[in-house]
Amino acid sequence: YTIIRVPGNHPRFEIYGELDPMTELWRNLDVNAAPIGYGPWDRLQILAGIPVIYPETSEAFVPQMTNMQLINGVNFQKGCYTGQEIVARMQYLGKLKRRMYLINIQTDDPVNPGDPLFSSDSSSGQGTGTIVNAQPDSEGGTSALAVINISDAEMNKLHLHDANGPAITLQELPYCVEKT
Repeated sequence: YTIIRVPGNHPRFEIYGELDPMTELWRNLDVNAAPIGYGPWDRLQILAGIPVIYPETSEAFVPQMTNMQLINGVNFQKGCYTGQEIVARMQYLGKLKRRMYLINIQTDDPVNPGDPLFSSDSSSGQGTGTIVNAQPDSEGGTSALAVINISDAEMNKLHLHDANGPAITLQELPYCVEKT
């Protein structure tokens, strides 16, 4: 088997192997483990601060915007890869103006990757922010990860879509974030 422990406040496990042995393993684990499906799994990923990039946002962010350097999701010592120059330039020469935040949106309506955020105080010509991924929160509203202009996040007057959209509350990520 290959077993991967996925980090977070609620650790999860991915187990890979041949079908017959996996079926037997599942029978043995069934009393202590339960399959949860995509929605709850994605919500746990969100609460762990682990982004999932969808087609709607596939070219919207550099890795540092989604905190990948903080969760060992990018290696700056690795060899060549597509986009390496831009990613390395941001790491070694640039100043990060946008980063990923854990948020709660006061809505039960669907929230989708790529949905825009709004702040009336924003001075960014590129918009306030963008939803990375989102899932309904069992305690109300919607839990989401969003890449937000840092200065807009610090003002904490955020809404989904526009000034009349649902209010957004910033929450703590489960890992340390560098102060810029």
